[in-house]
Amino acid sequence: MKRRRWRWLKVLGAVLLLTCAGFFGLVWYASSKLITPARRPLQDYHVEFLANPAAHGVRVEPFKVRTSDGFDTPCLLCEPLATPVNTAAKGTKVRSELQAQGLKLEPWGAIKATLVLLHGHKGRKEDYLPVAERLCAAGFRCILVDLPGHGEHPAKFATFGHGEASLPSEVFQDAATRFQFNPAPAGLFGISQGGAIAIQAAARPQDGWFAVAELSGFASLQDVIHDQAVNYFGPLREPAEAMVYALVKHRAGFEPSAIRPIDAAARLTSIPVLIGHGDADAFIQPHHAQALFQAVPNARKQFLNVPGAGHNNILVTPAQVYATLGRFFLEALPP
Repeated sequence: MKRRRWRWLKVLGAVLLLTCAGFFGLVWYASSKLITPARRPLQDYHVEFLANPAAHGVRVEPFKVRTSDGFDTPCLLCEPLATPVNTAAKGTKVRSELQAQGLKLEPWGAIKATLVLLHGHKGRKEDYLPVAERLCAAGFRCILVDLPGHGEHPAKFATFGHGEASLPSEVFQDAATRFQFNPAPAGLFGISQGGAIAIQAAARPQDGWFAVAELSGFASLQDVIHDQAVNYFGPLREPAEAMVYALVKHRAGFEPSAIRPIDAAARLTSIPVLIGHGDADAFIQPHHAQALFQAVPNARKQFLNVPGAGHNNILVTPAQVYATLGRFFLEALPP
């Protein structure tokens, strides 16, 4: 009888050990997805664009900036051509949409300001080449940046603004000196993680951005982690969340609960702000955008609801999102 009881205790102990190991492994995986997302290689459309940027109405210059974190941040400078090769169809479409709205545009190649574009989680700077193509056509120079933990950036961890909030200004100032263009005016645009970082960067008053626009961003990283913990861990979400926070702090050196773009939005007291979100976004739900918009204390703000858009397709619905962005930045320009 004692031997049988001992045998069952050993089996139970082994099951508990395996369960704990599996739980810890899943939590480790969750923290890794957050701070060390899989780096996507260049896609075919990236390669095609970079091989012939003139066909898209732009010129592209790669460069790197040694930023204050000690890393060489990879970037791309995109500027509109005065005479686009072929039809530059995407840029031409955006210009037509803007003109149909009554805006008078400068000729192709004229640059009204510079925009720093910040990609989303698991993305890379080349994802924004089609975005830059359209914004360049509207009259902007665009700077595309690999964020830490993504693309070719040598930093291992993404920190969602903890270490990235100063990066856009550092990259922009270096580019203005390197390529000899006027360092003002300059604005910010980002999607998802990039949008959250754009809001936090715009709240740094010393950097002097003239406007900021974000799509599909979040109000609080803690809320995003909570929602995902509910999905993945169910009744064990509380210990899972606590372990994810501890692992992120230990591995990447920041507290997820401190990443609160909503607090940064509350400091945007003077510059124009555009907050946009898809009403079908199940990953970062629309209430994040509504909270961000309500937090902005100045009247120069605009909310963009994109009907039917989820988290990953907000730029590819029938809505004229690019024209809305172009018009927002053009109208936000200082006199």
